[in-house]
Amino acid sequence: MIAVIYYAYGAPKSIDDVQPYFNHILNGRPAPPQMLEGIEEAFKKSGFPDFIRSSTERIANALQTTLNSKLDKEIRLYNAYKHTAPFVEDVYNEAVQAGAGTIVTLSVNPILSVSGGGAVHTEVAELVKGSNIRHIAIDNWHLDEGIINVYAERVRRAFNWLPVEAQESAYVLFTAHSQPIVPERSEFYAKQFEELAAAIAKKANIERFQPVYRSGKSEGWLAPNVKDAMKSLQAEGAEGFVTCELLSVSADVESFSEINEECRKLATELNVSFATSEFLGDSFDTVMALTALIEKHIQAI
Repeated sequence: MIAVIYYAYGAPKSIDDVQPYFNHILNGRPAPPQMLEGIEEAFKKSGFPDFIRSSTERIANALQTTLNSKLDKEIRLYNAYKHTAPFVEDVYNEAVQAGAGTIVTLSVNPILSVSGGGAVHTEVAELVKGSNIRHIAIDNWHLDEGIINVYAERVRRAFNWLPVEAQESAYVLFTAHSQPIVPERSEFYAKQFEELAAAIAKKANIERFQPVYRSGKSEGWLAPNVKDAMKSLQAEGAEGFVTCELLSVSADVESFSEINEECRKLATELNVSFATSEFLGDSFDTVMALTALIEKHIQAI
C-alpha cells in the first residue's frame, strides 16, 4: 500500500480550537489576549468553517478516488498538519500500521518553505530512518504544468472581470506570505515565487504583473508589500488590480482576508477596479492536476 500524506500548516475544526492552535504555534505559550481576540475575530468574520481543513479534507478524499481509479496499486490519502491534529507523526504511524510500504508527502504549498510546507518532508524523512519504508517527497513542484494551467485559468477569469477600460493598465499582483530575510532560506523561497508568478502570467497572457508580499513586518522582511505596490502603481497610472495568492492551493483565513477584503478596501480608496483570483481549492481541475502530479512520482518508483 502507498500512503500519501497531504499536509498543511494548521486547520482548526472549531472556533474553540483557534486558541490551542495558536498556542501550539507559540510552542505552548498562550497567545496574548489582544492578539487572540483579533485572530478569533478573523476566523469568525468570514462566516465559513476553516478554509484549509474543509478544502484539504475534500482534496484528500478526491485524490484517493482518482488515484485508485488510475493506478494498479492501493493508495490511501491522509491529512496531516503541523499545528493541529492529526499531526504528522500520528498519521505516519497510522499509515505504517495499515501496511504502507511507501509514504508520499505533498504539501498544499507549491512554493517550498523550509519551515512551512517543507517541514513535512523533513519530519517523515526522519521517521523512516532505519526502516524499509520508502519516502517520496514531492517538492519543487511550483512549475508543474498542470498546476500552472489551473492558476492561469483563475487569473485570466479574474482579469477579464475588470472593466475593459481598466484592463488596459491593470496589474496582476501575485502574493505570498512574507518571510524574514535569511539568505539561505528566503532567497530560494523568493526565487520559486517569482518563477511561478512569471509562468502563470505567461500562460494567462498577462503582460503587467508583479510578485509582492503580504503579512510582513516593516523592516528585514521580503518586500514590497501588496498594498504599497497598489499605491505606487496607481500613482503611475494603473486603473485596476487583480490579486492572486500563490503560497497555498487552498485559502486560509489570513490570506483570504488580506488579498481580498483589505486590498478591495484599498482599491475603493484609490478609485481603481479590483478583483481577486479564486483560490485553486478543491475544484475538479485542481484535483486532476494534483492527481497527475502524484501519479508521475509514484510511477517513477
